[in-house]
Order: sequence, then structure tokens, then C-alpha cells
Amino acid sequence: MQRIEEINFRGQDKRLGILIPVLALWAIVIVIGLIWFLLDTDLSKSFPQYYLFPWVLLTALSIAIPNLYLIKTKKFNFFHPLTFAAWSYFIPAFVIGGLILSTGISEPWFMSLVSDAQYNLPLTMVYVSLGYLGLSAGFFFPFSNKLGNKIGEMLPNWDWQPNQIAFPALGLLLIGLANTVLAFVVGILGFQRSEEIGTYDGSLFLLTLLWFEAGFVLCLWIFKSKQLNINHYFVIGILVFVTLSKAAFQGNRSSLLQVFFLVAMAYVFSGKKITAKHGVYGSFFLVIALLIGMVYGTTFRSVKQTESRVSIDQYSEYVFTAVGSVFEQDLSANLLQGFNAIAERLESVSSLAVVVATHEQLQPYEESYGLDNNIVKDSLIFFIPRILWQDKPVASESHRYADLYFNFSENSFAVTPMGDLLRNFGPFGVPIGMMLLGFFLRVVYTSLVEVKTDSIWRLTMFYMLLTTVSYEGFYSTIIPYLFKYGTVAFLGILFIQFFVWQSKRGLRN
Repeated sequence: MQRIEEINFRGQDKRLGILIPVLALWAIVIVIGLIWFLLDTDLSKSFPQYYLFPWVLLTALSIAIPNLYLIKTKKFNFFHPLTFAAWSYFIPAFVIGGLILSTGISEPWFMSLVSDAQYNLPLTMVYVSLGYLGLSAGFFFPFSNKLGNKIGEMLPNWDWQPNQIAFPALGLLLIGLANTVLAFVVGILGFQRSEEIGTYDGSLFLLTLLWFEAGFVLCLWIFKSKQLNINHYFVIGILVFVTLSKAAFQGNRSSLLQVFFLVAMAYVFSGKKITAKHGVYGSFFLVIALLIGMVYGTTFRSVKQTESRVSIDQYSEYVFTAVGSVFEQDLSANLLQGFNAIAERLESVSSLAVVVATHEQLQPYEESYGLDNNIVKDSLIFFIPRILWQDKPVASESHRYADLYFNFSENSFAVTPMGDLLRNFGPFGVPIGMMLLGFFLRVVYTSLVEVKTDSIWRLTMFYMLLTTVSYEGFYSTIIPYLFKYGTVAFLGILFIQFFVWQSKRGLRN
């Protein structure tokens, strides 16, 4: 099989060669036009944050440069770690989000916490640019590629054929679903939380991730099949039913978005040729997933109101009430609610600006909230199971962070790795910390994808690790989560490998 990057560029070299200068020309025209517009117009009345426009453009340029380099070198892929980070978070949260904030579409109440907004908002965009450029610099560091190649050559060359993986993947799906149901029953999934963390809560939550792993393997099986039959349609039906049921009970706004990433990534890595038509369809389904998720998630939260734990019967009542409310509401009202929620949810500039503006003043109080030096603390103790240390502290707790920085503990605000690094190590910590993350992601990408692009088990591991990285949460949790999620994912790989080995053994006999 050809390399993934070659598959995505088959027959597109000439078009890209024409497209790049055209895009560059249009970018220059837009920049010049915006600068002239800003200098010639009094925008302070219509757009109170108009001064943010040039800094949004700077951030967009910082994100575009590494991706244009990937296009030029024919290594561009929608699920390349740098590209995925760009389109799944950095562009929506900071480029589109910056425009939403600067035009006044979003006016979050906590902007009152940002002193001297004309200084701190542009500074926030500078930290975002430094963060993404640092991530890219670490990724392109030569030694990371060499280390990834060495690790990739050491990994087992398990050769899974599509006809060998459907049955064990369904078994893995059942295990993941059983743990998911149990997690809902005991109250550690969905829109609910407890002040105390149980000894086995973390392990139970990690086992629910087997559902995503099995779903990715089954999607690869479907997309790699030359012709679909009744077995494929049966599995598709199961996946659709389970996806909608889980999304309804999860009650958050991103459940369908996670499934979109899963299906889209399986399609890309199955070796299918990506065309403009796929881009149009993908964009359409992405918007639909966002709208449905935002409308339902907002409705469910208004129905349940608090994150307190309730019985599974009571929780189910909230689910049916929320679903009924969505269907009873007018379509136009649903669309308006969805777009308003998307606008508020996408924009992360203001929440990061709160950290930029207040972290020096609030740093003396972080110890009393258990937030001080959270990156060092979580990095040192994450490998100790809670079963051995039942009172293990959680240094990166989103609600304590919200209480200190926003004086509102009932919500989770975007911290971002840049904000977490700034709190812990100051301005220089932002690019350096992101460089380390980029270095690690390159090792993962090279060892699991570039060394052997047609290995189903390696692609599955890469999916699990790539989607684990949250650019909205704490930097301190990224490596611990990669380790924990990776361990569970590898156990799932071993489960499937056992059945593949058994099927090969039966054929030999």
C-alpha cells in the first residue's frame, strides 16, 4: 500500500502548485485591505475589540506556515498531528474565536476580569502563536524523527487482515459498552460529578474508552472492505444505535464531534482517496454534528441544572425530557440556539486572556486551591494507581481552577496548554513546553504511522493517542493521559491480537 501522504496527494500535485500562490495572493490582498480598513474607519463603536484583528491575522499566519510546509513537502494529512491540532482547536478557538470576540458576537461576562484588554488580548494571541510555532518546532526537530523510526522498527509487525478483526472488535465493543453502562450507573460519566474520587473510578472510566477503540477498528474494517454485505450493514446499525444512545446519556456538546473524528480518521487511514466532494460532505456533517451537539447539550444541562450525582433512573428521565424538549422546539429556534452556543463555545481567547491578565496576581493563592506547580506534581505522581494511594491529590482540577480565576466553580473554562505553561513557568515556558509536546507527538506519529502506514493496530493506537491530547485542558494532564489511555488501548490491541493469532493458528491446522 502506498504511503498515506502519497494517497492523499495522488493527482493533486498540479492543483496544489497553482493553489498555493493563489491563496498567498488572496491573503496579501485581505491583509492589506483589513489594515486600510482599520486605519480609515472608526470601529470602536461597532467593534469594541477591533484592535484584535491584526493579532488574529498573526495567529492565522503562525498556524498556516507549518501546514503550508506540509503541503509543499507532500506530507499534509488532515490527521497529521500539526494539522489536526490546527483545524480541531487552534483555528476554531483562536482564529475564528478571535474574530467572534473582536466583532462583538461573543461578549462573555468574564471579560470584566481582563484588565487593560487592549494590552492583554493581543498578548494572549502572541502566546497562542508562540504555542503553535513551538509545537511545530518540536515536531520538526530532526532527532524526534530518528527516535520515532527506531521505536517503530522495534514494534511488533502484527499483520491484521480486515476479515480477521470484525469478530474480536465486536467483543471489545461489548466490553467497552458494559463498562460504559456501569460508569453511568455509578455516576462517573455524563453531566455529573462527585467531590470525592473513588478508588476504582479512574480505572472504570479508562475501560469505557475501549468503545472508541473498537469503533475505530470496525470503521477501518468497513472502509477497507471492497464490497459491503449484510454483516457490514449490521455492524453499521449497531454503531449508529450505540453512538446516538451514548451521546444522549453523555449530555455534553462534543459527543457527536468525537464520533465524527473517529469516522473521518478511519476513512482517511483506510487508504481512500480524498476528493473535493468528500471535503464538502465532511464539512456538512461536521457542522451538523456541532449544531446537534450544541443544541442537545445546552438543553440537557438546562434540564438537569446541576452536576450532582443522581440515580440512573432519574438520569434517564432527564435524558428523555431533554430529547423531548429538542423535538418540541421550533427548528429555527433550535438553529439559533445552536449557532449561538457554537459562537460562545468556539471562542477561547477571552478565557485564556483571563489567565494572561491575572496569573501573576493570583499565583500566591494557587497553593490554597491545590493548583500550584500542577505540571510538576501531576508528572511525578500520575503513574501511581489510586488503588495504592487512595488519597492521591489531583493538582489539575478544573473546578478549583474556575473558582480561583473566574470566581465561578460551577463551570469548566478553557485553560489551554499555553495558559497552564504560563501559570507554571512564565512566558518562556510556553514555547519550550509546546516544543516538548511537539517532539513527543512526532515520535508517536513516526513510530505508528510513517514507519508502517498500512498496519491496522498501529493506526488504531495512533487514533487513541492523537484524540487523547486536549488543547483546551491542562498541559499537566496531557502526558499522564497519553500514558494511561495508551496502556488501555494497547490492552485492547492485545485482546484483538489474541483472536487474530488464534484464527491464523486454526488455518495452519
